[in-house]
Amino acid sequence: MVSCEGLGNGGVQAIMMGIVRNLYTECHFDMLLFTSEKRYYDDEFLKYGGKIFRVPKYEGGNCLLHRADYYVRDFYTYREVNKILKNEPPYDVIHCNREYENAPLLMLASKYNVSVRISQAHIIHGKTNVICTLLNKFRTRLIRTYATKLIGCSYEACCSLYSERAIFTVLNNFYDDNRFDIGLFTPANISGLTIVQVGAISDIKNQIYSVEVLAYIRSVGIPARLKIIGFDMNVSYRKLLEEKIESIGLREYVDFLPGNTNIPLELNKSNCFIMPSLHEGFGIAIIEAQSMSLKCFASTNIPLTTNCGNVTYLKLTDGPAKWGDAISQWYQKTKGEKKACDTEKFKCSYVINKIRELYKISSK
Repeated sequence: MVSCEGLGNGGVQAIMMGIVRNLYTECHFDMLLFTSEKRYYDDEFLKYGGKIFRVPKYEGGNCLLHRADYYVRDFYTYREVNKILKNEPPYDVIHCNREYENAPLLMLASKYNVSVRISQAHIIHGKTNVICTLLNKFRTRLIRTYATKLIGCSYEACCSLYSERAIFTVLNNFYDDNRFDIGLFTPANISGLTIVQVGAISDIKNQIYSVEVLAYIRSVGIPARLKIIGFDMNVSYRKLLEEKIESIGLREYVDFLPGNTNIPLELNKSNCFIMPSLHEGFGIAIIEAQSMSLKCFASTNIPLTTNCGNVTYLKLTDGPAKWGDAISQWYQKTKGEKKACDTEKFKCSYVINKIRELYKISSK
């Protein structure tokens, strides 16, 4: 199993760990990480009997070296992972979750006769400079050449990584239905409107927009709060977010909770979920919110396949006031009442059977 980076408490990592938890009695898993840091899931993964290999990317603070590392990282990755595959017993499957950087890993897996070579797409890629664009086009060709199976969490994510012409399979991301189940919780006594956003604090997740939406909702007289749950992916963005909250006088109405928060519990104590992301490959957090019967408001950058019945999609270009108006009207009409919806096809048990089929190919 190849991680997107480390084993922090993020969406891709939750998917990987869900696979490991459910299949470790049928498969032996080792994990390849690209950070030197010990993170949220490291200890749990080791409990299942696998090894963790580390090939850290550049972790210093020099922006130029960080950019240079991106351009040359494939060569370093190839060299270091070649050593691992040379010294370890042969693998049957490689399951790569590193987007464009799946390319050198799939090449190596082919070299070492790994029979099942899976590339999984998780995000929709934004525009880059000319050099990055050319590099990523080359990587895409390598991925399509050396992978035996191209999968992704949505049609949009697959097209972004592999192109529309590629032959790929959409495999739904899944949520842990043993944790995210409204029936496990006593209904919370929620005073006013409590909005929650889950995701790494970064410009992509767009928490500043959520704060502006909150400001509008409060300006029309609705007693609303915002809970932001997630780890700091971008320190400078976190600073801008804090400054924005202070500048519009919302400090006492915005709560920050860390990434290792009991998210199902916090969803139970909320009545509205917001996701104004600039882009998402899928966005499993919005499925988790619907499994807890929350009304969701999401940007049109989120794949429409995430709608299990409780999502209203809005354009970011409509502005925070229109978002705030939509949420306010919903709240005034329903008083924040929760409504159950069908998230069956995103349950772990359903999707794991699809993963099992992919991995069983290796034994043939």
